[in-house]
Amino acid sequence: GAAEAPFLLTTGFDPHGFLEDVKAARDAVGEPAEADARHLEGIVSFAAIAGCLGHVLVFIGTAFPFGTLPALACLAGALGICAARSLRWTTIGHHVCHGGFDRLQQKHPGMLPTQYKRGVFATGARRFIDWLDWMLPDAWDVEHNKLHHYFLSEDKDPDLVERNFEMLRDMQLPVWLKYAAMLPWFATWKAGYYSPNTFKELELSREASMASRCWPQSHDRADPLTVIWLSMAPGICLSGGHVQDACFWLAFALQWLAMVMPMAFMMVAPGAAPLTLAALGMWPFELAWQRAAWKAAAVGVVADALTNIHTFVIIACNHSGGDMYRYSTSCKAYSAEWFLRCAYSSVNFETGNDLIDGVYGWLNYQIEHHMFPDMTPLQYRKLQPLIRSVCKKHGVQYVQQNAIYRCWKMLRVAVGDDSMKCCKTIIDPTLHEKPLTRQSNEVTDAAIGS
Repeated sequence: GAAEAPFLLTTGFDPHGFLEDVKAARDAVGEPAEADARHLEGIVSFAAIAGCLGHVLVFIGTAFPFGTLPALACLAGALGICAARSLRWTTIGHHVCHGGFDRLQQKHPGMLPTQYKRGVFATGARRFIDWLDWMLPDAWDVEHNKLHHYFLSEDKDPDLVERNFEMLRDMQLPVWLKYAAMLPWFATWKAGYYSPNTFKELELSREASMASRCWPQSHDRADPLTVIWLSMAPGICLSGGHVQDACFWLAFALQWLAMVMPMAFMMVAPGAAPLTLAALGMWPFELAWQRAAWKAAAVGVVADALTNIHTFVIIACNHSGGDMYRYSTSCKAYSAEWFLRCAYSSVNFETGNDLIDGVYGWLNYQIEHHMFPDMTPLQYRKLQPLIRSVCKKHGVQYVQQNAIYRCWKMLRVAVGDDSMKCCKTIIDPTLHEKPLTRQSNEVTDAAIGS
């Protein structure tokens, strides 16, 4: 990594003025209103239509012998399923689980269905209705909403790319081979890394859990947990004579498998339609139902791979690159230092309309989202130009670039071709500052994450 600087901004920077301007920008956006509710409902409807239409197209495409039109139907169907799953996570689940619509629910009861509220959406049995994915929503809440947001680019941040790929960075391999090793991550990262790692963070947050009580001393709790490690750990531990550790990893892997099985079935669910029709004696096509079922299940796997690729590109590069900073100290939430870290360690993509924002899953407002996690998508669109102006006024870094370019910069860090910048703090500690005072119903994340 790069050499650490003590701090970036010295006596020429006014933390009080910056803090007040950030607060003024937030206040200028106003509270969420009916337009935010209708906007969310529109996204929910679009995701439902895209998912249903996607499954129908996959069924049609796989019920006929291979050809141009069936292949195009399968591709369009896979893209529809991909769009639905990406939106349910990045736009719907993400903003609802951050509490983005909680104030709307409080001030305007009945404007939105009650499930669109933090602590209700996708919890318990609602996981199968609202947002079924490789990650358990409760686990994602711990890993993302708390650890990632309130320890951004610190060693406690579980999403710190440079730290998570230390092994690959340090390997004495040709650079082209390192880049090639990254390619499988694009198509498998949710099931292969994000799912077990978020599950690990959830279990470690529970004092009475097996993971919290029995975590092997040989494995750092902050290290990323992957499917590759889970599959190898019992054998490695047994070969070293660590029977207790081997039993732990086997039990943990079984716990995780039980959690992901519903999504594994959902991934190959397109193959269920031919099976069901055949069982009822209603299969009407010349193509054998067995072949159609296998083809449909395969397209389901392709759809999941496309979802992985799409979300990897719009998520993994949000906070990584040679121009992004990481920190050796923590800071108080909603202080000037904290808001500055949101800018110096986050990247925005293109912004401005539903098409662009929808393709990016509304993750193209990362700087504003990290400053104020509990806002609606439309509020971020209003806030973005205001925060950009504040940063320009105070000489604060504000990066806004294309996601493909940012993905390339992230890959350079992952393979060791580049390194993030390091500093202890952004503001000179001698510049005294006061944290931004927020309403009591807006500090839930900060209180838990601190």
